[in-house]
Amino acid sequence: MQSLKNHLSFIIPLFILLFSVQFSTMLSRAVDNYESRLAGEYTIIAVSKTPLAAATLTKEIPQISTLQEIPKERYIQRLKKNITKSDLVYLKATLPHFYSIKLKRLPDSHELELLTQKLKKHPGIVKIETFRKSFNKFHQFLRMSKTASLIFTLFIAIISILLIIKQMEIWTLQHSQRMYIMGLFGAPYWMKSASLYKEVVIDAVIAALLVGILFLMIPNSANFAAIYQDLGIDLRNFHFLSDVGKLLVIGLGISIVSVTIIILKNKRR
Repeated sequence: MQSLKNHLSFIIPLFILLFSVQFSTMLSRAVDNYESRLAGEYTIIAVSKTPLAAATLTKEIPQISTLQEIPKERYIQRLKKNITKSDLVYLKATLPHFYSIKLKRLPDSHELELLTQKLKKHPGIVKIETFRKSFNKFHQFLRMSKTASLIFTLFIAIISILLIIKQMEIWTLQHSQRMYIMGLFGAPYWMKSASLYKEVVIDAVIAALLVGILFLMIPNSANFAAIYQDLGIDLRNFHFLSDVGKLLVIGLGISIVSVTIIILKNKRR
């Protein structure tokens, strides 16, 4: 019973740490995928008195991916039945050029403001419509969530590592007599500490697998499916083998380093 309690005291903080790391990773992927998709859909409309050359504009503003003129006929057809032919000819001659501008990546508020100012300074351009309000609030919320998740993960990591180190100290004290006797008989460092390393490796594997199984199940639940539909953010980006492998490396690294630090600390005493 005591042995199970000791293992749970180690597995639980490590599980929480790995869970927060994986959640932060998946949220970061979801935000990046959303930004990539939105960047492909996001369009800036430019109104110019004179034709714009795509090669010239993209050279001046590298953030621009494509520049495409919107056919005037799209607007003229709507007015064709309501105006005379002479007015229609005049309208075709005086109507400015409309352009659809797509960017290589989604800009933040500051970058969008700078981009707008550059476009306005370009000869011929008289108006820019960025549709900032339609996407900026939700996009900023996602970026804030991503940052908050990273900060929260760091905070959880510090607390979890402290708990793991404290548990390592307890385990070391429990094994101190055995390690002392083995030392008297000339046992090398790795032999004295082998059982401790074996225990933390097993617990790290269990913690990583538990996190992997949990993240394999949660994103496919009905509640998460509703979130995908409402927000357009897909959190089903968990890759079991690669992600569990990364979690296992993190768990083993923290566990082995913690054991080594505590053993060396006690050895100096």
